[in-house]
Amino acid sequence: MTSDDHRSTEADHPSQPDALRHYRSDIEDLDRRILHLVCGRLDLAKQIGRLKSRTRAPLRNFEVEAEVHRRFADGCSTLGIDQSVGHDLALFLIQKSVEEQASFLDAVWDGDHLRCLVIGGKGGMGRWITRFLQSQGHEVTVYDTDPTPSPVPTVDDLATAAGQAELILVATPMSVCGDLLETLAALHVTAVIAEMCSFKGHLLQRMERLRQEGLHLVSIHPLFGPDATMLSERTIVLCTEGSTSDRALVRRLFDSTSAKLVELDIAEHDRRMGLVLGLTHLSNLAFARALSHSDIDADALAMLAGVTFQKQMATTHEVCRENPSLYYQIQAFNPGTTQAVEWLVQAIEEFAEAVRQERPATFEALMLEGRDYLGGESTA
Repeated sequence: MTSDDHRSTEADHPSQPDALRHYRSDIEDLDRRILHLVCGRLDLAKQIGRLKSRTRAPLRNFEVEAEVHRRFADGCSTLGIDQSVGHDLALFLIQKSVEEQASFLDAVWDGDHLRCLVIGGKGGMGRWITRFLQSQGHEVTVYDTDPTPSPVPTVDDLATAAGQAELILVATPMSVCGDLLETLAALHVTAVIAEMCSFKGHLLQRMERLRQEGLHLVSIHPLFGPDATMLSERTIVLCTEGSTSDRALVRRLFDSTSAKLVELDIAEHDRRMGLVLGLTHLSNLAFARALSHSDIDADALAMLAGVTFQKQMATTHEVCRENPSLYYQIQAFNPGTTQAVEWLVQAIEEFAEAVRQERPATFEALMLEGRDYLGGESTA
């Protein structure tokens, strides 16, 4: 080979760093094109959302969503790539489209706009309900003793603000809600009042007395956190206590949204919340506490984490980052906490005893009973 031939070969075959830069540049261009295409798709989703909000069409159309999945699956087969890529892309695009459309449906309000007062409007759920009411066009003010600035108009005179309001949302801690309701009753407030406590049984007798004294009081419970950006696949409990007309006004706030509305009396609400909130929180807090008793730090465990551990840690991490005062109150005001603790300890002891006694059949039976309760089928 001549020196000229050698130089020609080098020119035809760039060095590895040059090749990497070339490929990465091509990927960068493709990323920009993909992003533009996604933006175009979401713009179309917004237009569909506007149309659905005008025609009151349902947010989710599962036949259309199934067609999107089929379309991506067929495309993957044609292109010869793993169908899981198409499945994940379809899920992502459907979810983002639903979020875009939900913002239109969740903002629908077909009546006169209300003068609303949110008590505790600077807290987590107070901020959420404030944003929600504003999105529907209602006039919203906030009363909160927290000195933190708020982007929403705030008031210092509760008596005047409550007297002018047509709807009052109470988003205060459970420990002070009862006394606040007494204060509103003493002010002879005529507005409909909706309290948002996670547990309500400790207020039940007091609320019934206040209603008999003329307070227009109802109970609701949004089953999600303050970071929720849409109501699709979210649940809001509307308790059955209170007058039909008062409950109807509050229900109208959510009737045209994408939320799932569930009606329960307070006793049944608290019974279910004892497990849905109370036991769930206890299980995750206990998991974190158990890990902390070991001499292995969390980062070292994460290095070896499998899928199950990663999922559990993600949920536990979210729980442990929540407001400790709120989570204490969820246990303290939960009438089922004692029973939930007993069940949790019993369940752990049953599995531990099966291992100590070297009884694999007992362990398997316990595991299958849990699977049957959850509606799953054995993979054996």
